[in-house]
Amino acid sequence: MNKIVLASHGDLAQGMRQTAEMIIGTSENIYALSAFRDEDEPIGVQMERLLEKIGYKDVYLLTDIFGGSVNNDLLTIQQAHPEVTLIAGMNLPLVISVATQFQQIDEDMLGHLIEESQQGMINCKQLLKQQIQIGGDDL
Repeated sequence: MNKIVLASHGDLAQGMRQTAEMIIGTSENIYALSAFRDEDEPIGVQMERLLEKIGYKDVYLLTDIFGGSVNNDLLTIQQAHPEVTLIAGMNLPLVISVATQFQQIDEDMLGHLIEESQQGMINCKQLLKQQIQIGGDDL
C-alpha cells in the first residue's frame, strides 16, 4: 500500500490529513508532520524517524510549497533514498488521489494524478463571468 507523508509549515499538513480523512475515511497510510513550530524538531529529523518506522518503499512525501524550507530540507531525504518520491505543492485532490491508489504508482500515473489535481484549481469568478456572457445557467 502507498504511504503518504504530508509535510508543511505550521499545521497545514495536519489539516490536510484531517480533511482528506473526512472524505475518504480514516486512513492508516497518511501521516502528517509540521515544521517550524516552537515545540517541533527539525522536519528532516521527524521525517527520518517516521521513514525508519514505516519503510521507504511506496512512500510519497508531499510538501506545501516548492522551494520552501520544508521542501528544501526534504530534498536531502529524496537524494539519500531514491525509492521515496517527493512532490511539492500538495493540494487536497492530490492527497486523496494518491491515498486511494492501492497499486504501485508509476511515473506516468503520478504525472496524471498531479495534472488532475492542478486542473481542479478554478477561478470561479471567471467561470461565472463566462457563463453569464454565453447565457448559460449550468456550470
